[in-house]
Amino acid sequence: MLRAEDSYVAAVQRYEQLLDEFKITLAMPMDANITLDQNELTALGEIKMEEFDYTVEEGIETALVRRLDLATNSDRVNDSVRKVKLAADGLGPELNLIGGANVDSGEGTDFTRLEFENGEYLAGFEADLPLDRKAERNAYREALITLEQRQREYENSVDRVKFDVRQAYRQLKEAQDAYTIRKNGLDLASKRVETNKLLLDAGRVEVRIVLDSQDALVQAQNDVTAALVDYTIAKLVFFRDTGILQVRPDGMWE
Repeated sequence: MLRAEDSYVAAVQRYEQLLDEFKITLAMPMDANITLDQNELTALGEIKMEEFDYTVEEGIETALVRRLDLATNSDRVNDSVRKVKLAADGLGPELNLIGGANVDSGEGTDFTRLEFENGEYLAGFEADLPLDRKAERNAYREALITLEQRQREYENSVDRVKFDVRQAYRQLKEAQDAYTIRKNGLDLASKRVETNKLLLDAGRVEVRIVLDSQDALVQAQNDVTAALVDYTIAKLVFFRDTGILQVRPDGMWE
């Protein structure tokens, strides 16, 4: 009995500590009075473990298409390419066609009788060779350096996306296996309690054995709930890292 009371007190203290930590996570005042909805735990227990049929290769392929941070880095590379092209255009030679004409109108100011055959005409080319364009060369060099930086950033982001997806996939499979193990342990603990009750009625075991098996059953139930929570979180992380997690305006995900 004393051991059961000690376990109860420890569980209450642990619950209150986790509740305070949850308030900090939500940025709520520490003296705020909140309680957990027990229906959520019941609903969580009713969730069926779905077979996860994604492969890590499919996850990476999806992430490379749908990850917004990767798309942003790709846009930066394209912007840098355009800036390099503009800077390169500034280094090219300029060739302008120039011309002029001087036509008399004869005596008086009769402009309807212009003497085009006696006019003076001038035509030529004006060239601006890139012999002294230090500012343009510096701009081109800076554009190339920026492009190389953006390309490295993009390549690093691709590697990071692949790493994130691989890590999330490993954690998801681990959480799935852990849940299966915990669920089998719960089934075994339930059978052990029933068996020990029958043995107690037959006078073949002591009450302490039954109590120990009941404690083990409660622990197994907690382990299954924790494993299911871990699996749900791991699945959300995988969906987030592959870019397929959609969050609605109300904060719920789909």
